[in-house]
Amino acid sequence: TPIKFFNNKIVCDLIEGRQPPGIFSLLDDICNSMHAATGVDVKFLDKCAMFCSENIHFYKKGTAFAIKHYAGEVTYETEGFCDRNKDAVYADIVLAIQTSGNPFLVSRFTKDVSSKTKTRPTTAGYKIRTSAGELMKTLSQCSPHYIRCIKPNETKKPKDWDEKRVAHQVQYLGLLENVRVRRAGFAYRAEYARFLARYKKLNIKTWGSWGE
Repeated sequence: TPIKFFNNKIVCDLIEGRQPPGIFSLLDDICNSMHAATGVDVKFLDKCAMFCSENIHFYKKGTAFAIKHYAGEVTYETEGFCDRNKDAVYADIVLAIQTSGNPFLVSRFTKDVSSKTKTRPTTAGYKIRTSAGELMKTLSQCSPHYIRCIKPNETKKPKDWDEKRVAHQVQYLGLLENVRVRRAGFAYRAEYARFLARYKKLNIKTWGSWGE
């Protein structure tokens, strides 16, 4: 029986897609093609509305836009978006740091910014996409295990249970889908001997009575 779950790919494509272009691609395009001091953020928002309006998880809100993430809706104010995305450090500053006697500073700025280079400086959005891609590549080569932590309250006090907050976390951490999978019989079950050897010390009825 197919188990219903929310596929976050539609939101990932909205943010970092290339065909059709996602928000990061549109932001980089605006930053690389427009050099005016004013009106750039408005142009970026208009372009997002043009290319992303068909995605049901995106909509424009005045001078901002909202994305319906898996964990809920988030509103992003576009003022200053393009300026922060450029993340530019002037070449003369980089050259000065590269001549420093501090090895750590030099190691942070290894890119050649001399006048001979013609490469376009990378943006903050590009760095985020690249970093996320490298992380996913690393995770795909491993067998990761996750611990779901539930925060019961905001007061940081014992015996304070915020039911609405806990229910919200259970829903958006995907725990309900995990329970459905287990109830359907697709759960991974470790061999009894291996499970006992690892967890027997947690119970006085098993610890000390199995060959220790």
